[in-house]
Amino acid sequence: MAFLDMAGIASIMPFMAVVANPDVIQTNRWLKQAYDFFGFTSSHDFLFFLGSVVLGMMIFSNLAKFLVGWLALRFDNGINYSLARRLLAAYLARPYDFFLNRNVAEMGKNVLTEVRTVIGGVLSAGMYALQGIVISFFILALLAAVNPYIAANILVVLGICYGLVYIAVRRRLARIGEEQVESNVQKYKAAGEALGGIKDLKILGRERLFLEKFSFYAQRHARNNVTAGVISQLPRYALEVMAFGGILLIVLILLGAERKQEQMIPLLALYALAGYRLLPALQSIFAGIASVRFNLAALDVLHRDLIENRGEVDPEMALAGCGNLDPLPFTRELELIDVTFRYAEGQEPVLKNLHLTIPINNTIGFVGATGSGKTTAVDIILGLLSPSSGEIQIDGTHLNGKNLARWQRNLGYVPQTIFLCDDTVTRNIAFGVPDAEIDHEAVARAARIANLDSFVREEMPEGYDTVIGDRGIRLSGGQRQRIGIARALYSDPAVLILDEATSALDGLTEEAVMDAISHLSRKKTILMIAHRLTTVKDCDVIYLLDHGRIVNQGSYDDLEKSSAWFRAAARIGSTSTKQDNHAVSSR
Repeated sequence: MAFLDMAGIASIMPFMAVVANPDVIQTNRWLKQAYDFFGFTSSHDFLFFLGSVVLGMMIFSNLAKFLVGWLALRFDNGINYSLARRLLAAYLARPYDFFLNRNVAEMGKNVLTEVRTVIGGVLSAGMYALQGIVISFFILALLAAVNPYIAANILVVLGICYGLVYIAVRRRLARIGEEQVESNVQKYKAAGEALGGIKDLKILGRERLFLEKFSFYAQRHARNNVTAGVISQLPRYALEVMAFGGILLIVLILLGAERKQEQMIPLLALYALAGYRLLPALQSIFAGIASVRFNLAALDVLHRDLIENRGEVDPEMALAGCGNLDPLPFTRELELIDVTFRYAEGQEPVLKNLHLTIPINNTIGFVGATGSGKTTAVDIILGLLSPSSGEIQIDGTHLNGKNLARWQRNLGYVPQTIFLCDDTVTRNIAFGVPDAEIDHEAVARAARIANLDSFVREEMPEGYDTVIGDRGIRLSGGQRQRIGIARALYSDPAVLILDEATSALDGLTEEAVMDAISHLSRKKTILMIAHRLTTVKDCDVIYLLDHGRIVNQGSYDDLEKSSAWFRAAARIGSTSTKQDNHAVSSR
């Protein structure tokens, strides 16, 4: 490309020389050879030929630029797709505890916005700057071949001008670049929180706070973009004036050297066309460097999340999925051996030396006051959290990173809060399964167990193909929870884990669902965290936790006799009652 630009610029000289003085055809060796080789008989025809060559060179150069631009766009968008996919895959492959310390809006912003920012503002800008350097080199080399003194002066003057401007603005570019990343995060958070909490905001009438928060960061984001754009274009306007003045200076220099008009015109045409090509190239260099400086903060974000952690996780695992793995054999028992867990080093343990054995096809209940460690214990059994010390064994096999995905193929899990997509009932039950692979009989079977099938068929306008809205907004809390239960049962798991899974159901629906689940006992291993103690009445063993320890265990009747706290909780029908060490151990 740079060579074509140089050739196009150089081709103007012979054309303008012949325009100024047709007799130069006979005095210039190269023009004379071309004139004779092509058999011209008139200078007018030869001039038309030279003009056609110049025009052809310009057309070819611009077509080549168009092709290169098209290829660059394809490259940019291909890299954008690839990098965004890799970043999302890297997030998906991270362990669950990674997400406990990260904001979902920030990660979404990184995938959707910062990748594009880095591609456009760092990679593409850097490539355009490099292209500008190459073009400038060839143009200055051509000018140096014609007049080294003028070429050297152009290089020194323009280099000093651009260098001084960059030195003056580089720190400001870095600072507003960091502000830009933070503003982007806060914009996404404000918008996500406002829309996610719209029900509460409508009731409380507090929409304006979130609107103003979003507006503050959006305005700062826009202001920084404007500042960066102005800075990147800053030298251009001043240098256009300087370039015009430079042409006038060259005219004076040539006049002072007593050049003839027919010699001056080709040189002036050369310098004018060189300036026409050189200034945009130099501007590309400056704008590219300024853009890279401005967007380095965004590059640091991607480097942290994608490059620094690449040795810890294999993003391709997230892309390939683990759904086709064979489940880890589970034929005897699940055992937690002296499991201790803390969320961060130096913090008080949430679980302390937890030791329990869960035989296959038993129904186990976990009860205790809020903060006693029930959900954390279940998260460890699910493989979402790793013990700080101690271990988990499945049929005597140590559970670790190598066999964790296979263990999870045994599990069906119903969390306290059900996540639902803005999609059909079928796709929400068969969550994450491609349409072509959905087992519709399994969907209906799971819905029947969850006491959902008749509601879907009789009351939803399109049955299982009804779209339920963002986060299931068109459903009641109980209906959302039943879809969550059906989702857990869809794959017919060997282990069913219910984390207060019936807390949003009315009494009759809860009774129907628990009756259906009770029919699965002796066929599946069922673990239940109870909010209402009525749900754990039929458990084989109930573990009572307090401050991360098992303080009592036994059947429902056993705990009613041995635990004052359990008796009090059973009396009011909820585990939300306050718990203390004396109460839980009192007989």
